[in-house]
Amino acid sequence: MAYILVVEDHIDIAEGLQANLEIEGHEVDLARDGRHAVMAIKRRVPDLVILDLGLPGLDGFGVLSQVREAECWCPVLILSARGAEADKLQGFRLGADDYVTKPFGTMELLARVNAQLRRASVTGRTETTTERAAATGTVAPRDPQEIESMLSERFELTPRQASVARLVADGLTNEEIAQALGISRFTARNHVEQVLEKLDVSSRARVAALVHGGGLSSMGA
Repeated sequence: MAYILVVEDHIDIAEGLQANLEIEGHEVDLARDGRHAVMAIKRRVPDLVILDLGLPGLDGFGVLSQVREAECWCPVLILSARGAEADKLQGFRLGADDYVTKPFGTMELLARVNAQLRRASVTGRTETTTERAAATGTVAPRDPQEIESMLSERFELTPRQASVARLVADGLTNEEIAQALGISRFTARNHVEQVLEKLDVSSRARVAALVHGGGLSSMGA
């Protein structure tokens, strides 16, 4: 059983999600606006957050930004009627793990939820990076060359892949990576996919958690 927070201001959608997730055996809490969502996540870190974007007050992007700034790396699945590529890119850049547009199929959504929970259980990503660093007594390397060197050594990345991994961890999109390295967007996308595979992570947010959350330093201990 997992603890899931559903952040949704439409009561019918929120309660429908809650019912379906509870049938699957999960514990579910609801938050109807962004401010209460952030408070709930800081109070008890969920195993997964299902996050709407069009929230009253603090919107979903604001919630995601504050949660990641607090170094909380629990999986976040955005569920929104906004289907524009710019919105999806912004969500992933801020640290979302998945993005589903409304209207959505219940079975597909549940499959995506279960996939995120499986990945999180393997990587142990529900704790905050602050807690992880405190537990190991480590501090994440900050110098770009040091980061790239450690990535190359520990994950057998090529120099270009190490650069891509660092830029992904810094929140750059594929287009921004392409511009920074002087390569095509297609090549940048291929490098990102190779980096995710070699680091054995499922999302860009998890690259950031590894690089900036003390994971590199702890691996060398």
